[in-house]
Amino acid sequence: MLGDGQNTEEMPFINMTPMVDVMLCLLIFFMVASRLYDWDDLQFTVRVPEVGNAAPLTSAPEDLRLTVIEPGRVAVGAEEYDLEALRDLLEQAQANYDEQGVQIRGDATLSFQDLADVLSVCDASGIRNVSLLVRPEPESAASPDDAP
Repeated sequence: MLGDGQNTEEMPFINMTPMVDVMLCLLIFFMVASRLYDWDDLQFTVRVPEVGNAAPLTSAPEDLRLTVIEPGRVAVGAEEYDLEALRDLLEQAQANYDEQGVQIRGDATLSFQDLADVLSVCDASGIRNVSLLVRPEPESAASPDDAP
């Protein structure tokens, strides 16, 4: 009988040799065919992007630190300016960089009007990035109402 013999099942397998031969032939064919075709440079119309009026890439300047010394007198670095000279300086700085920043600080004994005058000069010169520098009150000077 046919079923009485030993059953030896063999695992089916795929012979890869013909497939590798075909792939190598196709690879060689396409390599030779691409070399034979003469690519005409004028065949492709390529439009390259253009840059117009590009400004140099520079980092933003540091904020100017204005110190209100006394009413109508402001120090920028080691230089002292009156409000008109300060306006000219700020207009020049704003013309050089649109987002020029200004940091304003002053003595605690000055009135608010002195600060408002400097803020008005900043606004008139086109400076919009204005910050006020303050020093926090020391904890020992806290009011007695804050105690538990």
